[in-house]
Amino acid sequence: MSIPSSPRAALVAASLLLGAAHAQAIEYAQLDTSSSATTAVLVHALGSSTAETPAALLSATYARWDTGHAAAVGATYRWHVAGEVHHWIVGLGAGVNEFRSRDVANPEHATRLSARAQSEWYGPTIGGDYYVLLQGSSFRGSWLATAQYAPTGWPVAFELSRYHERGYQATNAGVRIALGASKWFLRVGNNRSEGDSQPYIGIAYNGF
Repeated sequence: MSIPSSPRAALVAASLLLGAAHAQAIEYAQLDTSSSATTAVLVHALGSSTAETPAALLSATYARWDTGHAAAVGATYRWHVAGEVHHWIVGLGAGVNEFRSRDVANPEHATRLSARAQSEWYGPTIGGDYYVLLQGSSFRGSWLATAQYAPTGWPVAFELSRYHERGYQATNAGVRIALGASKWFLRVGNNRSEGDSQPYIGIAYNGF
């Protein structure tokens, strides 16, 4: 019996994620899957990184849904703009993006170079810590917005994200659960894309 495309992609991505984390080749990895979509993120820092001197990043992202997929690889140079307690970090970079739609009514395939920019904010807040990330790319007007809140002393953090690209949009709302004292986390929540809502489950590794 064949494996549906999203679970099959999730199995392949999970194998790559576990191998890369074990070899300490990445600083951040994330894999989420639902019955209709699978997304994966890998990030590697070029050198040591602190709030005042953030490292440049190499990243790879992948999203696959029932009627298509999107992928990107790129490099982003970052620098600290302001803040000793509440930090603001910005970045500029370039990458290569691919988008493919297998929709019979509107098939499309594009691969091209892209410019990218991002902005990060993080620090303490009432009862915990926050992290906010905004990213944008010149490829198909794509952008990502993510907000996280981690209550102090809790093994759980709350997350909300929105991804937009011409031809595909998705919103995730969920929680991240620490797996003991390790750098691994379980992710569960709800994904809404293409007008349909589905529960998702995932794993994440954070070595920063």
